[in-house]
Amino acid sequence: MIPSASVIRIATRLMRYTPAPMARTVAVGAGWVAWAALARRRRILHVNLEHSAPDRTSGERRRLVRRTFSNMAATAVDQFRLPSLAPERLLELFEVRGLEHVDTALQAGRGLVMVTGHLGPYELAAAWMAARGYKVAGMMEDLSPDLLEALATYRSATGMVLVNMKDGLRAAYRLLNEGYMLCLVADRTIGESRGAIEVPFLGGVRRLPIGPAVFAQGTGAPIITGFASLNPARRPRYLVELDAPIFAAGRDAAERDRLVRHIAGRMEAAIRRHPDEWYVFQPEWISRGAA
Repeated sequence: MIPSASVIRIATRLMRYTPAPMARTVAVGAGWVAWAALARRRRILHVNLEHSAPDRTSGERRRLVRRTFSNMAATAVDQFRLPSLAPERLLELFEVRGLEHVDTALQAGRGLVMVTGHLGPYELAAAWMAARGYKVAGMMEDLSPDLLEALATYRSATGMVLVNMKDGLRAAYRLLNEGYMLCLVADRTIGESRGAIEVPFLGGVRRLPIGPAVFAQGTGAPIITGFASLNPARRPRYLVELDAPIFAAGRDAAERDRLVRHIAGRMEAAIRRHPDEWYVFQPEWISRGAA
């Protein structure tokens, strides 16, 4: 769920003057209100949790649905703080495991395709990478100019390069060739995207984008999957876990599909670990049974 441009601008200004603990407390309350008011979104999350938390009782899943709303709202606080957040404060928010995979992959000089899902503070994690000194580019879906401008205010706060999904494919290839980390969110398709295939996912079937695989096949850049979540240790606040790289072994469609399924498997594992932090509110199951 992407808020309106006016909401983004107002929230960004408020976060500049509101202490983070207070803002998070208010956000959790707002998440509970949204949980109570948005019945359709609740139903979609219940269906998603039947897949991501199949071993939980219906009562436990109801509580996970409410936590999903409150977790998303609390995480949004830190994202809206980004334009006014000093880089050293941003770095203090995260514990990152597996960063050596990124450093090794970038040494090849072909860039890096970083793939994640709508899980935890995924955008904030990309900003952390940029604040750490990595060259980071993010693909954005095709939105209204007003909304894109508002989003760019905080997405580019640490120097990230933003690429419009609609007309930025050539720019994305160029950035990979220049050694950038290209960040893609790949657990759902946008609009009527033809660049997707049906894959087994969380015990059902969903359409997932082929973009990460195509970029890797076209440039030789490795794929690294990485997932952000609330840190069980609580300090730092967030945890990012980066997986070992995946390499394309060819350029044919069969290899493309293998890569998409490999990525899907890693996303499945991360979502099952954190089912109340998977922020997908669209009913996109092709089938709810096994493929």
